[in-house]
Amino acid sequence: MSESTALTADQALALASTERGGEALVADLLAARNAAALAALADRASGVTRKAARRALNVLRSRGVAIPEAARVARVGGTEEEELEAFLLPPDTTGMQVVTVAARSGSGRVRAAVVYLDPALGLARVDNLPLTQSRLRDHLAGLAPGSGLTAVRVPVPFARDRIRVAREAGRARGLAEPLGVTTALPLLEPPPAEPPPHPFDEEGLVLDAEDARELATRSGALHQLPEFRAWLPSASAVQELLVAAGNGLAGGEADEARVSAALTSEVLAATDRYFGEELRAELVRRMKDAALAVLAREGEARALEVAATIDVISRCGLVTDPPRDVPFLRGFFEKALAVMAGSSGGRLRIPVPRVAPTAAGEPAAADAPAATP
Repeated sequence: MSESTALTADQALALASTERGGEALVADLLAARNAAALAALADRASGVTRKAARRALNVLRSRGVAIPEAARVARVGGTEEEELEAFLLPPDTTGMQVVTVAARSGSGRVRAAVVYLDPALGLARVDNLPLTQSRLRDHLAGLAPGSGLTAVRVPVPFARDRIRVAREAGRARGLAEPLGVTTALPLLEPPPAEPPPHPFDEEGLVLDAEDARELATRSGALHQLPEFRAWLPSASAVQELLVAAGNGLAGGEADEARVSAALTSEVLAATDRYFGEELRAELVRRMKDAALAVLAREGEARALEVAATIDVISRCGLVTDPPRDVPFLRGFFEKALAVMAGSSGGRLRIPVPRVAPTAAGEPAAADAPAATP
């Protein structure tokens, strides 16, 4: 153990590539409480060694051990050595997010490329900013004012790969790249040869299926977090829900109990319709991005709730484990209805067809009292 205590970060990285490397080395470093060496392995090793090191760092954090930042030094576009770092702002309800890659010189100067990624456009905007370190922190904190969202540090290869994917998507759609890309290229390239694992997958927050299912029963509360608070289904999906609820109310008295039952039923049906396989896969990716911020602010216990919900959503099917069984997914529509009711004095506008059509042949709409599904 004394040998592991004295290991430097570079020595640990060298050993990780030898036959002594891997989980055995991480176990020795954990027993020796060598946080610096573990941080280096968690940041720069690969495979099982990196994952084991990240788990070990979580153990040390829980024991109150201070975890140092692992050094990431690269040479960028000149003779002066610069430290590269990258940050990710969690996605909003449309999937828009911001990736920042910055190079900091020994003199404290910072060059940052701030890239706005849009699911429909690829790269929506690129800002090139000369900053100081303190101004970089201020800029990152102000990317989404009033939202409660905070940009979190991610590995540079992961950030570059995310930007690469967005650029390729924009090119495939025949879209021109925004101004500023060429200037930013020394920071945005080269991307990694292979897509790196998602940083949240490397945190070691793994649950078996039963534990994940149990923890996910409380997943509706995740919508209270800043990362998920603004997430809503599409307006067309909500309108389809209201039309279906109105059709179910046709021909009878639209009292509060009946309206509530109709909305509850249609929320379940809408959840299954909306969250098809492709959208669930995209949602899982966005949730992992958001989970990094939850982990940084709320800690491991809350991040485990997100991990459990991600696991359950990944297992969803239309026959077994349907989306309606996941409180987090139902919460999209429940929240949308609450927002609509709140903006119209507590009432929802539900189009209820009359038994007989009007003279113009159009169904008449009725105001139904708002109800919480």
